[in-house]
Amino acid sequence: MRCGKFLAKVRSVLALIAFTTLLVPIIILLNRRPSILTRNYQQINFQITTRIPGSFLKNYPVSNQSFCKFNYGLPEKFNYKKEDIKFGAELGEKGAYRVVYNVIDARKSSLLTVPLTYASHASIEFVNYISEIAIKWDGPISLAMFVPDADAEIAINQLVTLCQCLPDMSRVSVHFIFPLKHPPYIPSLSSSSKNTFTPITSCSLKDTSTQITFRSRNQLPYPVNVCRNSAKLAAKTQFILVSDVELIPSDQLATKFFLMVNQLKEKKRVENPSAVYVVPVFEIERYEKIPGSKSELLELIKDEKAVYFHRHICFHCQKFPGLQHWLQNDPGDIIKPLTVTKREYPLHRWEPIYIGRKTDPLYSEALSWEGKQDKMTQMLEMCLIGYKFVILDGAFLVHWPGIKRKSIEMKLRNKWRSPYLLQNSRQYSVIINELFNKHKKTKNTKC
Repeated sequence: MRCGKFLAKVRSVLALIAFTTLLVPIIILLNRRPSILTRNYQQINFQITTRIPGSFLKNYPVSNQSFCKFNYGLPEKFNYKKEDIKFGAELGEKGAYRVVYNVIDARKSSLLTVPLTYASHASIEFVNYISEIAIKWDGPISLAMFVPDADAEIAINQLVTLCQCLPDMSRVSVHFIFPLKHPPYIPSLSSSSKNTFTPITSCSLKDTSTQITFRSRNQLPYPVNVCRNSAKLAAKTQFILVSDVELIPSDQLATKFFLMVNQLKEKKRVENPSAVYVVPVFEIERYEKIPGSKSELLELIKDEKAVYFHRHICFHCQKFPGLQHWLQNDPGDIIKPLTVTKREYPLHRWEPIYIGRKTDPLYSEALSWEGKQDKMTQMLEMCLIGYKFVILDGAFLVHWPGIKRKSIEMKLRNKWRSPYLLQNSRQYSVIINELFNKHKKTKNTKC
């Protein structure tokens, strides 16, 4: 009996072991399955969300001729003379930067396009964004590029591809900005080089967003306001939208803006030279398609997939007056004025993107991009002068997909900015005092 009971127990233990042996792989497989699915989803999502700007060009044919008008012997040589080098618009010869205008000159006359220029700027990492602007913007484009030393070669290589693949580049002019100590240098096109320009065979753009550049190796600050001023002053149109190259315009923004301007003239509303037209800025989730119409944008906002720009990291920076009213109305396929305001307290930290003119105040070239608040002094001067800001309805800009949110990681990543923040803060104080002295007759304490 005892032997039988013992054998029964042995059989039970063996059965349990056998069952466990079969069960463990199943449990492991079930546990792995979500991670496999998650990994596949992440891979798919990664492919969706990391489309580099200009990647749409990969299926474009290479043209036999360039859509751009290169100057200074480019792209075979780069022969600019001493007299071709200009000073920065604000600091002049006292500044540390120089400009060579119209390295590329727009082929299409501004008379043949809408007389509103999209003026922007870029370092090497962002040069590809100009293709996204070009296919959306319906007027001329003026782009200032920061190209110290050999970064000029990377820029030219990208621009040559763009110019032989994208017909819209015929409306683009490009200007080179560089430190006086590091003029643009293109090794493959130097007089001592035996290399010659090699025609492109594909319209696939190289991703320069993470490329090691002369600027990054030498930790050169980005002269954002020298670039803004240069792009603005190079424009050949009456109106100018000074914007950042990552901001994509809504459909036919330039054309619709001028329809609005002409209608206002017909109603005999006097145009105020001290008025600018604010274009609201939004940002969308990384996986979303950039909206072209206000109705598309409002759908994204309704689904909590879009917010006004910097909503989560700088609540006041881009929150414009009349925001709630703007979000509740859709004017249809037109642009119209929504409201008029001044940049006074409590809007004294507001940094709007706007359509203005060359006569508007310049940006302070002593301020770097790394140090932030680079547009604040220009905003202050416009307030002291008494500028009016007309909020546009039906027009908008969308930052390249991805909503920025505050995080510990972001704070740690931005620690490198500390010395630049200090430098900009010091410059900011000096510039403010100069502006108050310059406009001392103005007693507006709300600015």
